Amino acid sequence: IVGVLYWVTGSEQLWLARLVNALFWAIGGVAIYAIGKRFAGFWAVLTALAFYFFLPFSVIATRSFQPDPWMVMWVLLTAWAALRWSETRTWKWAILTGLVGGMTMLVKTFAGFFVGPILAAVVIQSLGWRRFWRTRQMWAMAGISLLPTVIYLLLNSQRSSDFFSFWVVSLSELILTTNFYADWLAMIKGLMSLGTVLAAVLGLCIARKPFRAVLLGGWIGYVLFGLVFPYQYTTHEYYHLMLVPLVALSLLPVLQTVFDLLGRQSLLWRLGASGIVLFASVYALWTARSVIYVQDYSLEPASWQRVGEDIPDGHAFIALTADYGMRLRYYGWRSTGAAWPSGSDLNLFSLAGNDAIDVQDYFAEATQGKDFFVVTALSELDAQPALKEILYGDYPLLVEGNGYLIFDLRE
Repeated sequence: IVGVLYWVTGSEQLWLARLVNALFWAIGGVAIYAIGKRFAGFWAVLTALAFYFFLPFSVIATRSFQPDPWMVMWVLLTAWAALRWSETRTWKWAILTGLVGGMTMLVKTFAGFFVGPILAAVVIQSLGWRRFWRTRQMWAMAGISLLPTVIYLLLNSQRSSDFFSFWVVSLSELILTTNFYADWLAMIKGLMSLGTVLAAVLGLCIARKPFRAVLLGGWIGYVLFGLVFPYQYTTHEYYHLMLVPLVALSLLPVLQTVFDLLGRQSLLWRLGASGIVLFASVYALWTARSVIYVQDYSLEPASWQRVGEDIPDGHAFIALTADYGMRLRYYGWRSTGAAWPSGSDLNLFSLAGNDAIDVQDYFAEATQGKDFFVVTALSELDAQPALKEILYGDYPLLVEGNGYLIFDLRE
C-alpha cells in the first residue's frame, strides 16, 4: 500500500505515504490500549502509549518505507487476539487469531519469532502443558498462521535457502563472541535508556496472568531473533523496532504500581507527576523533530538526476554508490548493472568466513561487460586504495561532477 501511494503521489507528496505508515503505527497503539486496559488503569496505559508514540526512535523509524511498522501492528493485533481467545476459548477467536497471525508472518516472515512464542505462551498458560498438545484449537491456530508463509517460502525456496545460508548459518559464530552482546546492549542504549529496559523486565516479573504470558512470549521472541540474526541486531536499528511496544507493554505493571501509590498522595504531588510525564513526552517529541529537521534531503533529487543524465545512455555500468544504487534508480532513472561492495560489505564477507578478495581479479570479473564505473560514494573510494589506484591508474575520467565520478572502462 505504501509503495503504491509512493509511486502514485510522487516525491512531492511524500506526506501521504508517511501518513499511511503513521496510521499503521497508530493502529498498533490502539492494540496496546486494548491489551493494557485489561491489566492496568487508564493513566498507566496512557503513559505507556506516550513512550510508544514519542520515543525518538519510534518517530524516526516509522517514517521509513519498510514493512516493519506494519509488521509491528500485526504482531500487536495477534497478541490481542490471542488474549481474547484465552478469555473465551471459542473457535471464532481461535480462527481469528490464526488468520491475524498468518497475515503477520506474510507481511514479514521474521514476525514468526514473536508470533510463535506469544501464541505458545498464551496457550500453555491457558491450558497447561498436558492439554497443550491435545487441543484442536491450538493446532488450528498454528496451522492457519503458518500456511501462508509456508506457501510463500516454497514458491521462493531457492531465494529463502540462499538467505538462510548466508545470513544465519555463516554468521552464527558471532553469538559466541562477547563483542556481539556488548554491541547489542550498545544498540539498545542508543535507541532507549537501558534503565527503561530494566524497568520493563521488572514489569514482566510482576505482571499478572495471562498478561505475563504475552510479555514472556514477546521477550523470548526478541532474544531468539537476535541470536538467529546477530549481524543485523548490531548494525540495523529497525530490527529492534518490536522492542518499542514490548517495552511499553512491559512497563504497565510498574506504571500501575506507581499510579496506585500516587493515588494516595495529595493533588499537588499528583499534578507534579503528571507534569513530569508531560515534560518527558514533549522533550522526546522535540528531540525526534530536531533529528529529522537537521537532515535536509531536498537537494538529493536534482543531484541524482544530474548523475543519471551524465551516464551515457545505452551502456551498462557498475557503481560504488549509496543504497546499492536505489536512489540513482529512483531519481536518476538509471539502474546499475552491478554494485561494487562498500567497506561494510567487505567486513560482512569477512565475518561470514570468506577470504579477502583479490581486488584485481574481482575488478576484472565485476566489470566484465560494463562500459563505465560510476562513483558517488567518494569516501568509500578513498577507503579502498587498491580500487582507487586501478581506476585512476588504468582508465580515463570521463566526468568529474559535484560529488561523483564516472570512469570510462572502454579505454
